[in-house]
Amino acid sequence: MSAEQQGNGPAGLRKDAPPPGSDATRGGADPRPATPSWIRELDMALTVHPQVLLTGNVRDQYLLPDDHAAGSSPTLAPYSLGGVIESLCAARGYGALAFLDQVHERITLLRLSATVDQVPAVLREFAERDEKWRRGRDGQGADGTDDEDEPEMLDRLRDAMVGVVHHPGPPIGLVVPYSGRLGSPQAPVAGEAARLFAAAEELGHTARPVQGASAVTPYNTVFWVVERQEELPREFAVGSRAVRVISVPQPPHDQRLAAARHVVGGLARYQAATGGPALTEAETATAAKALADSSHGMGSSEVMAIGRMALDRNLPVQRLDEAARLYRIGVLDNPWATDELRERIATGEEFLNGKVIGQPYAVRRTLEIFMRSAAGLNGAQASSSPSRPRGTLFLSGPTGVGKTELAKGVAEMILGKDARPIRFDMSEFAEEHARDRLIGAPPGFVGHDAGGELTNAVRANPMSVLLFDEIDKANPRLFDLFLQILEDGRLTDGRGATVYFTECVLIFTSNLGITAAVMGEPPKGEAGTGDAGGSGGTSGNGGTSGNGAAGSTGATEVAPRTNRRPLSRHDDPTVVRQSLREAFDAFFNDSIKRPELRNRFGDNFIPMDFMQEKWVPRILDKAIASVAGRVLEAHGAELTLADDAWEVLRVEATRRLDHGGRGVLTAVESALVNPLAKEVFRTPPRRGERLQVVAIEGDGDGEGYRLEVERWQG
Repeated sequence: MSAEQQGNGPAGLRKDAPPPGSDATRGGADPRPATPSWIRELDMALTVHPQVLLTGNVRDQYLLPDDHAAGSSPTLAPYSLGGVIESLCAARGYGALAFLDQVHERITLLRLSATVDQVPAVLREFAERDEKWRRGRDGQGADGTDDEDEPEMLDRLRDAMVGVVHHPGPPIGLVVPYSGRLGSPQAPVAGEAARLFAAAEELGHTARPVQGASAVTPYNTVFWVVERQEELPREFAVGSRAVRVISVPQPPHDQRLAAARHVVGGLARYQAATGGPALTEAETATAAKALADSSHGMGSSEVMAIGRMALDRNLPVQRLDEAARLYRIGVLDNPWATDELRERIATGEEFLNGKVIGQPYAVRRTLEIFMRSAAGLNGAQASSSPSRPRGTLFLSGPTGVGKTELAKGVAEMILGKDARPIRFDMSEFAEEHARDRLIGAPPGFVGHDAGGELTNAVRANPMSVLLFDEIDKANPRLFDLFLQILEDGRLTDGRGATVYFTECVLIFTSNLGITAAVMGEPPKGEAGTGDAGGSGGTSGNGGTSGNGAAGSTGATEVAPRTNRRPLSRHDDPTVVRQSLREAFDAFFNDSIKRPELRNRFGDNFIPMDFMQEKWVPRILDKAIASVAGRVLEAHGAELTLADDAWEVLRVEATRRLDHGGRGVLTAVESALVNPLAKEVFRTPPRRGERLQVVAIEGDGDGEGYRLEVERWQG
């Protein structure tokens, strides 16, 4: 059977070819990428290990030099893992390779150099059965069915492995793809599976190199292939010295760049052949680099698939990065590239200030970040990982000042009028198992098939605004997930599937530093601190780090520089912002020991000010308009407030301003909505009727508010 029939290598592969991409194939300067280290390690292992376990990126395509291609210019060809093994074995003088085919429960034979008589008898028998099966499949007279007494697949594999390992020569290889499907990693295997792995372990220790003329000869090699090592059955002898474990990594940038050049070259030729503009060498190089950068975290086969998608969508070479985004998350529309979003961001200050009253500084900082995203410049660190989320905000401030409302306004500004952020209350994720709730339980645990709340939400809505409320209350283990999202823009869920966050906006909120803040200087009028040891630090929960040591002089001991007191709305906004920043730094540096996560936020930390009295009228008018709208919708009546009643509400709202904008809303609820509900319940208004609240009386204790309402038909 040929290599093409096996699907394991490029057509026309020479049987005496040197290892793909090895130095023996090159001469002089060569722009092709260096041979991946794992291929060199695999080549070395053939002479010193009877069994090889290949894990990791084993289902990819590997672009390697096509050494049998005509012409002198360097040419790359895609090899599967089977093709790489085949080429290495051919160069080492292997006589044949056997492949386990779990789809059809067969073992197929690929002869490299051996004659029929030089192949183990058990493999010849399997080859004859395979020939019979193929004739039946192709309608050539045989029925294509297995004999009734034909052994089970695991029996066949065990017999083949014994026959291969004991073969005197020339060397034979046995490739077992999907090795993790031969048993369960959670439960002990039994029966034929147990016999198979017991035999494999013993054969690994008793195998000897094949006798030959050269000084160094390879083993008869068993190649086990599995994506994740933890998928292997418990009985697999991973720790055996006879087994060489080789991890196949995701392709680094230089290999993705080689794949991108391969793709761009083909697309450029097609574009020119179909009447499109011819690309210059500089344009081709720029397009290849853009594709390599935008395919961060992908395999070479995915890079080539992006090229096919670009061809299918009729995208020019210059827009391959858009094809990469389409391939990654499957979203056809890219709002970040539209003039409409740019216009919404340009006019966003008025829009967001209407949504979140009293926070002009936070709104301005927020818009600066999204202007950066819309321009495709996600900060100075963007070049290190172009797959990072579109935007990240860390909103810190007192309760009730509009952190959640700002997140809602951002979602509406970016995604449209009806959009809302996907909210996660992190106080619900304080337990040790909270990580499993977000990304899903690992295999074998309850709820494994359900997936995670976060990964499922992003998979269903790749373009989302994610709100992580009260992030400081989350379990510390979760911060490793956030670090991965902020750095790489992706997560792997409990089922092993990758979820991308590249089109998401992440918003974190916290009120760190409000109840106990670091005060940079002692209040005026107090003596000096006498702090000989520096300022000390803060912890995320408001505790004091540092000893606050004395060192003070004089009879009266004064508070050290680390003295704390709760912040209030009477503090200067500059002091509040500085205190919030210090608490933010202390939380990540000292409390959870994640300074690297603090660095990922960078200047995306946005402090929010206390609500000031000057903003009360605007919030009050907005709340009253909302109440009037509900009255009109429910009863068809018009509600207004006289000046005296409005002033009572303003005074009551100001009295509760320490609770932020939420205190204003609470005042409206207590002094207007509750007594108005009683009035409307007792005497429902008629459609078209007008109601004016001319006075609000009461002491503010519970049900003490009373309304004086005038009614007339409009």
